Amino acid sequence: MDLSTAERQLLAEAEAALPALLRNLCSDRLRAEAVVDQDGRRFFLLRDPAGKRVELRLDTAPLSQPLVARTFTNTTTDRYVVQLADTLPSEQVGQVLSREVGELLAVRDWAAVSQRVPLENLLAFGTVAPGHRELSHADMGRMGEFNYLATRMHDTGLTAPGREEARNRFSALVDELGLRPRASPEDTQSRAAEQRAAHLRLDVMRSRLRAEALEAMAELALPFELLSAADARALVEARSARATQEQVSSPLGTFPMPGLRPDGTPVRREDLKQFAAAAAQRRTALSNRTLARIRAKQATLPEGRYPQLEIMIGGGAALTGRDPNVLLVDACGRWHIDPAEAIVQSAEQVRHLRQSGLGDPYQFADPQQRVPLPALQLWEDTAAARGPLIDGRAELSIGVGGRLIAEITPADGSDPVKVEVQGSPLVATGIPPEIIPGANRQVPTVREATDVLTEWLTTRGTAEAAAACEQLLATPETKGRAAKTLEVLAGPEVSDALGAAENTRVAAAIETLQATAAWEQARADAPGRVLMGDEIADGKCDPSMANDWILAGVGGAAKANAEIILQRNPDARVVLVGKEAPFALHNDAQYTELRRTYDAEYGGDGRLTVHSGHYVGAIGTVAAPDGGVRLAALDSEGNPLGIDGDAYVACLGRIARPPQALASLESWARSSGGQVRGELMFDRDRQYLGYRLAFEAKGRQHTVDVTGAASRVLPANVFSSEDISRLAAFDSKTIPPESGNVAPGFMATALQGANLAKHRATERRSHDPAQTRPSAAAARARSTTSRKGPSPQEGPGATSRNSPGWPAHRPGPEGPKPRRGRGM
Repeated sequence: MDLSTAERQLLAEAEAALPALLRNLCSDRLRAEAVVDQDGRRFFLLRDPAGKRVELRLDTAPLSQPLVARTFTNTTTDRYVVQLADTLPSEQVGQVLSREVGELLAVRDWAAVSQRVPLENLLAFGTVAPGHRELSHADMGRMGEFNYLATRMHDTGLTAPGREEARNRFSALVDELGLRPRASPEDTQSRAAEQRAAHLRLDVMRSRLRAEALEAMAELALPFELLSAADARALVEARSARATQEQVSSPLGTFPMPGLRPDGTPVRREDLKQFAAAAAQRRTALSNRTLARIRAKQATLPEGRYPQLEIMIGGGAALTGRDPNVLLVDACGRWHIDPAEAIVQSAEQVRHLRQSGLGDPYQFADPQQRVPLPALQLWEDTAAARGPLIDGRAELSIGVGGRLIAEITPADGSDPVKVEVQGSPLVATGIPPEIIPGANRQVPTVREATDVLTEWLTTRGTAEAAAACEQLLATPETKGRAAKTLEVLAGPEVSDALGAAENTRVAAAIETLQATAAWEQARADAPGRVLMGDEIADGKCDPSMANDWILAGVGGAAKANAEIILQRNPDARVVLVGKEAPFALHNDAQYTELRRTYDAEYGGDGRLTVHSGHYVGAIGTVAAPDGGVRLAALDSEGNPLGIDGDAYVACLGRIARPPQALASLESWARSSGGQVRGELMFDRDRQYLGYRLAFEAKGRQHTVDVTGAASRVLPANVFSSEDISRLAAFDSKTIPPESGNVAPGFMATALQGANLAKHRATERRSHDPAQTRPSAAAARARSTTSRKGPSPQEGPGATSRNSPGWPAHRPGPEGPKPRRGRGM
């Protein structure tokens, strides 16, 4: 994404500040060697005391308030990205960087010793002394802030107002982080408890603070009434600013974070599978009860009418956006059925997952360990069971009177049920299906290819073309349709006309039909040995059925499926063939582990080979020595690449179309002469929430919101190429590839869902005057005073660790506006 002038200036100031900050605060830990421009990335090359190379890239990004910065850490590759909010005032760059660098160093320290990371922050205001006495990653970042501000407080090179500002910020942090009691002197019991907690925190911090910071603590970590008049006034202003920030924040709900026992303590790692199984049982029981209630309601309605409900279709990590008042229909796919043992990222690579409220990856994995799948199952099942639920699948269609109907197929095999959908349903069914090797992405399916060709034949105006068109329309939409369609088109006149057609979509349609016919023929010739990658990931294949495997593709799906095959079949040999693996792939924990274990080039046992630089076309077959069939990889011209095997798995990307649950709805709109329009959705903090589709026909309109992984693959038959490029640029900026994460991935989806829930809650409050009143804390901060000035009770509770304790930030650059895609 192009940077604004303000962003370029902010980055320039950050780049200028970082080397000095490293020298002054952590020269014994990291030193800056150079600024490197490489492959479109600009980063600081750093060295640690052992001489190890460390890369740190600075960037700006739109961040959700109250975040002012966010650091993506990756100790697997020692690549890091500090994102500064593009609205951050330049005078706050140094303090923010000091915190992010402090947190980065803490992450590296914990990863180096495989130490369990504390699940709670020690530095957080509370009246009871915390039960643990360890500093978290966030706490260590705060140590960096305190040391930075204390240095500025004593910097004679600064103006007096500059030193005073540093002092005031130091004091605001003291107040926010539970280092100063807030209870009134008259409330002796509460005051004593808060003071004990503050002393405990200070004792743990002491060894991490520099002399200047300890001196500042002695002056400022005091009860309100003991502060100087100037310090007291500054504290009143800081508390008022925090109260205002609390007033405008949007809580996600009152549900506890999944992964807790009934008594509120975290589930132990050794008990994870037991608790995941219990959560699954509760989910199934709730699904049965919900189904029974809907069937009972249906029995009271006249024929042709159905229970009226709001609905969410699909779940996964997008369950962070789940409304507990809405019926959830979710098939328990992906991580509930994947044969892998863990996700591709380590706990440290997805540490921001906690901010979504879905779960804490450190609870079940050490920093460099990949997060086990039972943890995801526990989190998702717990979140799913917060409201009415049916385990199963749903498809939307238009019923009598133009009503929007959801037909739900329960996973228990019982009869389908229907509900009349109220409002705009939310769809989060995950990434779309994979594309067949050799199919043209412009017209990727047989149905679309047939539609293109019948439309073209209609314009020919000849008897032969009309006859061919009639035959195509009569061909059933079943397996083998591609080959039958090609047979119909093989007549001399039609074939010659097709060869001379200037319409590029016609050529694309033929390409897709030929690739699909080849794919179906190969599946028939080698039963069970020609697979889509999702069939491996969904556990629908036995990896021991073959030993020589070709995986078409070198992206994330290919390497994930390669791991499953290699782990479950000790005799398997896997060849990946395709273009170049994306940079993000080289940064995730799984890819590094996979190649070091199995790729001889990386010291592995040689059972994995990667052939890059090839464009893979349709599937081919060759005769095996025993007279059987082997599967071959072909290039885009149909020429053999010299790579064949006993089994072939296609992992070449996804079909850029709306989710399958919307297929009937889309067909209704287009076949009725209507249109499908798309609009990208952003919240007021310019966070991408998903896209909205409007299906219009016969004077009616129904809208559907799509979020989660599905929303990261924009339908190319709805959105413009400009919109698709804009979203791709936005994703690569806000989910940096150095992190090992991708936009459709688990953490990004969970954070997106949380933003969507917050956005919807804010929208509801904006239409409900009763919910727009100032918070009690904000009211106290504006009105409460005493004879000596504002009382110590004025401040609110602790705010987000990313709230630096200063007034609200300046207005930022104008964010992405919702865009409307083209209608077709």
